Amino acid sequence: MQKFQRALRMLALALLALAMYEGYGWWQTQRLNNAIDDGSILQFNEALPAEGLFAQAYLRAQKGDREHAIALYKQVEVMPDAALAQTAKLNRANLYLIRAMELHGEDNQNLALPLAELAKVTYRTLLRAEPGNWDAKYNLERALRLVPDPDDSDDADLPPPQQSERAPTTMRGFTLGLP
Repeated sequence: MQKFQRALRMLALALLALAMYEGYGWWQTQRLNNAIDDGSILQFNEALPAEGLFAQAYLRAQKGDREHAIALYKQVEVMPDAALAQTAKLNRANLYLIRAMELHGEDNQNLALPLAELAKVTYRTLLRAEPGNWDAKYNLERALRLVPDPDDSDDADLPPPQQSERAPTTMRGFTLGLP
């Protein structure tokens, strides 16, 4: 009977320890959520999970501190949460595009060009990973309107490469003339 009571006490102690551990995790999550809600997350100096860093980056961007926001978004992009990493990448590209549009409006194309190119590269990276991302498609289109890609018209006058095949003649089910 004593062995049974001792085992029961050990089980109760283990359950209590587990409950305390889970309670501490819940408290930490609640603390983080409250800090995000009231904006005090910006004062956190401790190691934060991806969600906390994302919230810090978002609030920094809202306050106009884009450089710090971009750095925080880059940290989120390398974290294991793939969906949050993709959203951080989209937000980073958006910050590049917003600044490029501002500089373009100020007639400062020399500074707008590299930022627009960074935005386009980031949007294209996003679309390679997630082709159905309509936000990235739309914003890529806006970036292309701001700074169009250079035309390949210089290559139009060049003869075709030697020993190259013509695609229509080698495609199955394609005829060049009458049946």
